[in-house]
Amino acid sequence: MTKYETTFILEPGLDENRLNDEIEKVSQWIKDAGGQVLTVERWGKRRLSYEIRKKRDGIYTWMLHESPPTIVRELDRRMGLNESVLRLLTVIHVPIEAPPAPAEGEAAVAAAEEADE
Repeated sequence: MTKYETTFILEPGLDENRLNDEIEKVSQWIKDAGGQVLTVERWGKRRLSYEIRKKRDGIYTWMLHESPPTIVRELDRRMGLNESVLRLLTVIHVPIEAPPAPAEGEAAVAAAEEADE
């Protein structure tokens, strides 16, 4: 299975209960397709770059999930039919790697150069 990141924007007027229901609904769709939700982050209400359906704000949610590839198209379809969803984007998760640490000799040279300055 592949790891995906799904970010979606919900209507700004949703109350907390309805917001929880929408997030749980998406999580359940992923589980029903044989996937697993790894992380859910609520980014909260933010200003949109441009109006979407005459709305200037939206509630952002980000999910990291491990799912079969067929889920991407199914999420697009189901969330496109949902009136509460303003936008959706699903991409393949690419972990950010830390830059390699310098070798011991290079670190000593860099420290000596900084000390000279």
